[in-house]
Amino acid sequence: MNFRKSFIRFIALLIPTVIFGQIKISENIQTSSIAKNNENALYFVDFWATWCGPCIHASKYLSALQMQYPDNFYILSLSQENPDVVKRFMKKHRMGLAVAIDFQGETFSKYNISSLPYGILFNAKGERLWEGHPAEFKDYHLDGYLSINKQKIALDKMFLLQNTPKTFTQKEVVFEKDFEIIKIPDSPYFEIKKHTDFFELKGSLQAILAYSSHTYQKQIDVPSKFNHSYRVRFKNETDVSSNLSDRILKALKLEYSSDLANGEALVLNIKNARFWDVDQIDWGNDSPHFLIGDSDLKADNVSLNQVGYQLANLLEIPVLIKNQSVANALHDWEIHYKYFELMASGLSDTYGIEAKKQVATYPKYTIKKKAP
Repeated sequence: MNFRKSFIRFIALLIPTVIFGQIKISENIQTSSIAKNNENALYFVDFWATWCGPCIHASKYLSALQMQYPDNFYILSLSQENPDVVKRFMKKHRMGLAVAIDFQGETFSKYNISSLPYGILFNAKGERLWEGHPAEFKDYHLDGYLSINKQKIALDKMFLLQNTPKTFTQKEVVFEKDFEIIKIPDSPYFEIKKHTDFFELKGSLQAILAYSSHTYQKQIDVPSKFNHSYRVRFKNETDVSSNLSDRILKALKLEYSSDLANGEALVLNIKNARFWDVDQIDWGNDSPHFLIGDSDLKADNVSLNQVGYQLANLLEIPVLIKNQSVANALHDWEIHYKYFELMASGLSDTYGIEAKKQVATYPKYTIKKKAP
């Protein structure tokens, strides 16, 4: 009888590991070149995306943490993007951490991932021990959890590679209209996808309007009752693409009022333009226009106005561009943005652009219901 009870307790201990201790992935891109062991007591899943600038900072932090703890601890960076997009990104951004794909979004959905970057620490039983922004997970947290979690589990038991149909190389979406906007479930993410002959935007109305008008997001006030999430598709190089904000507002029966504000801004003045042509960088038709690391921005075939939009949201400051006559032409770019002095000297020496932080007057916009 005692043997039977002990055996039942033993089986009960095993059940969480077998049933609940597996993180489902659809493709394993690479194993860790830093972690040493196949069996570990703790596993940290880093939820990220190639388009997420803060995710790059988090990845570097986690890489350093993995180097500090190569034994008994394993970090997996998990994206729900197309594997080809992730692989192209990794060619330009070397990553030592393990990388995998959750292409169907099953694991993202299971753990209700609503913001990026986000991390969850699991033990060998699949129990969640900690979760939050990866940069908030400190070495003393890890020391504490390692001291009380001794049971180990192998990589292939913790991460379950699903035998799902290989739908990654999908046929190009056919879009015959010039413009389309559809309401989707609210999401904190903003995504930009470039197809062969059209663009697709997904995100909040505020984020979409900021992108389409090349404006710092905080310069646009969208009341919460209007700030839903949408999917917008529009043809490249058409009247719609050059007047996208107006088309979106018209479709939603909204309009904007503008006012002026004074505050610190980044002012870009084109003194002696020496812009690159569009042959310096070529990432192909289905790649993003921008690759943003923790200190540098690279761009393929974009305008200075588009660069200004990215800088504004990275630096969290309005960007004003003088000489608009040349600001819409397409070029390739490589710009340091982390340290202002380096950014200013690089813009001046490479492109002939004078960059100054100064108090300036800039527009602010308020979205409202269109008057009947």
